[in-house]
Amino acid sequence: MTVDEIKAKVNDIFANSYSAQVYLVLKTDSGFELRIADIEDETEPELRTMFSENVSYRISSNEDLSVCNLSVADDRANALFYYDYEEYPEELAVFKDFDLTSAVNEISKFNFNSDNISSLYGYVVYLGSMTDGLLLFKKHYPISLIKRECFLLGLHKSKERFEKISSDDILRLNGDFQLIRFGDEIYVTDVKVLERNLGFNALVFREASSTVGAIDELKLLEDIQVLKDSAEEITFARKLSKVKKTSPIFANKIPKEVIVEFTKNNPGLKGAFKYSEDGQTIRLDTKKSKEAFVKLLNDAFLRSELTKEYYEARAKDNITNV
Repeated sequence: MTVDEIKAKVNDIFANSYSAQVYLVLKTDSGFELRIADIEDETEPELRTMFSENVSYRISSNEDLSVCNLSVADDRANALFYYDYEEYPEELAVFKDFDLTSAVNEISKFNFNSDNISSLYGYVVYLGSMTDGLLLFKKHYPISLIKRECFLLGLHKSKERFEKISSDDILRLNGDFQLIRFGDEIYVTDVKVLERNLGFNALVFREASSTVGAIDELKLLEDIQVLKDSAEEITFARKLSKVKKTSPIFANKIPKEVIVEFTKNNPGLKGAFKYSEDGQTIRLDTKKSKEAFVKLLNDAFLRSELTKEYYEARAKDNITNV
């Protein structure tokens, strides 16, 4: 979806009668499981408002909002990164597969006698009606759980004295979220949390390693180890991770000789690469050359049939068979 479509979707959901449903994601020995958080009627409106206001602030009211694919995510602020990978970490399975009707009918309520609050991993929050809504994922951190054995002191506004607060376990919750889902489309609001805490790094490195292996089979590089070393950095690994599956070079089995010759003659790649002594393989010896190599694999250097001008295209649609 475009930025305008996403904003319109959020506004449509919030313009009609809707409620908030909170599900606890528990990490158990058998995997990740959902439990319904039984919220009292008086508290639900406050939770609904808290999350809705955050969604509106981050999306609907954000004039600087942009949308781009997660596979090419950068450090830009005010962005939604569309999850454009085919695979999902195990940690996100319950979020990806969440179905409201099934959840309401099949998921049991959290029970302090049979469930362990210390196994809390995150929250899935549904905002909407039974027919239309959006889904949020919020990561839980142990620091947000205050256990009953903790000694809590509270300061009453009408007094100057701190007094002990007697309570069972306390969950601290705010309206922040790291993922938002509309239908089957998932968008990431915090890439760092996704990489560090939600199992995404392992997926990216695995896909990047597969791409490096495919490149090695082409015998296109003078030294494949240079690319292997760079693929250990998450930012570069993310750029490599989708190349094998999406690159026209692999899909069309373009010969190595054709690729090397193209790099020598295309104006957009002038000076980007050095070559082996026999000129048959590409040498990657700078950050710039590595970045250009990824663009090359993505077939980003095009020539207009109309103007005969050369262009670098970040995105393109294949219209050959249209």
